[in-house]
Amino acid sequence: MKELICSTIERNVVLKCIRDRKRLDCRTIDETRPVNIDFRSHPGYVSVTLGQTHVIAQASCRITKPKESRASEGHVRVHLDMSKIPLINLENWKHQEFVQELNGILEQNIRHSNCIDLESLCINAGELVWSIKIDLIVLNNCGNILDCANIATLCSLYHYRLPEVSVHGSDIRVYSSIERRPHPLRILHFPINVLFAFFIDGRYTLIDPHSDEERLMDGFVSISMNQHKEICGIHMGGKLGLKREQIDICKKLAFNKVLELTDRIRQVVLDYYKKLEPITHSQPSIVRIDNDDDDDSNDHNISTTENEDIVLIKPEISPSLIESNVSLLQMPNLNRLSLTEDDPSGTIGNLASEPENDEE
Repeated sequence: MKELICSTIERNVVLKCIRDRKRLDCRTIDETRPVNIDFRSHPGYVSVTLGQTHVIAQASCRITKPKESRASEGHVRVHLDMSKIPLINLENWKHQEFVQELNGILEQNIRHSNCIDLESLCINAGELVWSIKIDLIVLNNCGNILDCANIATLCSLYHYRLPEVSVHGSDIRVYSSIERRPHPLRILHFPINVLFAFFIDGRYTLIDPHSDEERLMDGFVSISMNQHKEICGIHMGGKLGLKREQIDICKKLAFNKVLELTDRIRQVVLDYYKKLEPITHSQPSIVRIDNDDDDDSNDHNISTTENEDIVLIKPEISPSLIESNVSLLQMPNLNRLSLTEDDPSGTIGNLASEPENDEE
């Protein structure tokens, strides 16, 4: 969907440049804008710029109940927010329709392409699974929000780390980053999206259109592809009929860009974690979820006897970045769940450290 208002002089200038196979930003017709990826302190928090288009992404996780049809699979959701940069030339309902269209394409690229092993997000089959959510916020729109948001989503997922969790009866053991190193999500492939714009009855094709070109394009084709040359999704828009040869040319160009961006994402994440200092691990602790008072669960008494485990959060140890990002102690919906059949009341135990005998 494109903005409707455009001056005649601007239209003539842009179309004349396209006929001469030139672009206003001095790029060639098959050249994309530079991509800048910047990771922040929190795992899964990334800032991506495509030219001057700026999108930030934040991955988060929570424990939820799985679907009945897929009892051993977790959840992945994508939410796009464009309230910071309203499209002034579009009416309100058209703006919402535009956001829903982009969010639907991102959902299909990430969730329906099976790029994440959802079974690896299972904690206890049929009872508890991880639910991953990626929040995207568009800070600046200079064209091609879709590709920029897609790169930000993949970077956020690849950069994110899940805490280690183990289940023993009715007890849930959640290990902090000090106790055990968090593990990355199991990413099977990178479905990278590449957008092509068509002008003058489809006779001219441009890759990665900027905002001025988006307003004047007759139609577009969005191709999502991975490094194995597998098509993860194709979306078309506009009132323009295309030939098969045009789609084949777009697929070849998209594959070259996919290989380049896949290597780039892998390398920047690898370089980021190489700079981190190694984490020393201490004795694991038992963490249980409190249904009565989740917010005050950190205020429980801590026993320091020799036969008891060390509690996860101590007063002298500040919560890690991952602990502050995971809402394990704010799950009111878990009061209807039971981890095992040994808990007939359907509730999960209070947050407390359970004594263990070292001799046993």
